[in-house]
Amino acid sequence: MHKDELIQLHQLLVYMRKDLYTTFGEDNLGESFEEYDNLNIRPHHIHRTKSEHTYAIFLLSSIIGKILSEKGDVPRSVASRLKDTGEKIGKEIARKKR
Repeated sequence: MHKDELIQLHQLLVYMRKDLYTTFGEDNLGESFEEYDNLNIRPHHIHRTKSEHTYAIFLLSSIIGKILSEKGDVPRSVASRLKDTGEKIGKEIARKKR
């Protein structure tokens, strides 16, 4: 995937996050997105690397998957798989920064 496509996907996931807040309410989601917020990589941060956006996408999608598996019809295995892949990408980014 090209970087601009990743940024578009990242933005789509941010829209999904906003929709979850509308659907379930901020009180019900608590601090679910705290790890993503602490990452401080947003779709409009075009100066960030492709791998950083990829990591943010997997992190955000795993959080969304977890919420939907708890409150909806998404299997837990989907959220777990996204989380595992995101962790691998995060470790790769950390290794490259050394």
